[in-house]
Amino acid sequence: MTDPIPLWPPGPHPTPEELYRAHRAPEGPGAARVLRHAAGCARCSEEMARQEAFDQPEPLPAGALDAAWERFGQGEPTTRDMTRRPPERRTPFLALAATLTLCLLGLGFWIAERVPRHDEVERGGQEVTAGWEPSGALSAPPAELVFSDPGGKPRRVKVFDAAQSYVWTSPPAPGGRVAFPEAERRRLRPGVEYYWTVLDDDGEEGATLSFWIGEKRPLS
Repeated sequence: MTDPIPLWPPGPHPTPEELYRAHRAPEGPGAARVLRHAAGCARCSEEMARQEAFDQPEPLPAGALDAAWERFGQGEPTTRDMTRRPPERRTPFLALAATLTLCLLGLGFWIAERVPRHDEVERGGQEVTAGWEPSGALSAPPAELVFSDPGGKPRRVKVFDAAQSYVWTSPPAPGGRVAFPEAERRRLRPGVEYYWTVLDDDGEEGATLSFWIGEKRPLS
């Protein structure tokens, strides 16, 4: 017969590292002694239970997780939160990163839909935009925008950049010529490609041309 295991074994307690190694590798050297000690020691049994909970956390409902995260933001995390839920504590950061990624992707798709590519600008409606000015490289900001106006109706022109950080829409003007105000010309910057289009009566955009200040075309 083996000696009975005391409820509160005397002597030094195993370190948390020794408890963890013995639990994970019970056949390892010294593991049997550590496990016998932990079986009769409330302190070491509790430590092993915490380690087990850390490695295999139980799923929590969304409401409980939100409450735990709120306590963490207020600087009041509980011991149970810190030992049992470390993976989920990072969930809000992952959710924030995913949200930012979706926002950036959405912005990219929106710009891609709103602004035609270079080849589309050059190719799209070449016959329609024959005689339209300005287009391409300019030595200075344009003083006016010229387009065909077979119907003779007053038209508005919209000038913008790819990010829509600069947008200007003219008042209606007849004759296929719209003056570009000096104040707006001063706002244009070299190294930026600007787009312009003629708006119809419903504000819909038609063919689009682009221009930039300087000889080298900016990268899109």
